[in-house]
Amino acid sequence: MEDTLEKPALERLFAEAGIDYDFYCKKQNPQSIAFMAELLPLLERLYPARYHVKTLLDVGARTGSGTALLATVLDPASYARLKCTVTALDIDPAMARISHALRPEMEYLVADIFKIDDRQWDIVSCSHCIEHVPEPKPFLLQLRRLAREHVVISTPFRENPETRIKAHLHSFDEDFLEEVGAENVTIYNAFHWPHSEVVTFSLPPL
Repeated sequence: MEDTLEKPALERLFAEAGIDYDFYCKKQNPQSIAFMAELLPLLERLYPARYHVKTLLDVGARTGSGTALLATVLDPASYARLKCTVTALDIDPAMARISHALRPEMEYLVADIFKIDDRQWDIVSCSHCIEHVPEPKPFLLQLRRLAREHVVISTPFRENPETRIKAHLHSFDEDFLEEVGAENVTIYNAFHWPHSEVVTFSLPPL
């Protein structure tokens, strides 16, 4: 991460967003990057042939750490067989201010996904976000409306409802995956998530 502002200015931006800057640097930022890295094998499975140039929207991007990883790894000038122009999106404007300060070159939208009706992307990614959403099934349907080709999701899986963290409103299981029509499912022990397994899966567009 290359800071484009002096640390005191960054600390003020993070404080306005209710995030401790040191906690972000040492805990949240590495975790967000690792979560997004764990989505890359799914993207590789969805695009096995060379070469593709696509557009990608990352929903629930927060500070943009994971989005920046995608933008770097899938840069149109890279060697990657899947190349993407990447856009971040979050509903919280405070997150956008942080992202603009850290990565001014990255497109970052502040929007409610249910109010986007004039734009689509080839791929829509959503990493460790749907567990925070009050109604995940309509949320996933809207992601499918925004995608031309694929929606790719990662989220904690089979969390114990009695011990899961308060910010997680749902615990997903096999029944949920079947109900939403999940494809290309992988369940694994995540490198940066000790509380439960994690699942990655894809959904087709609507």
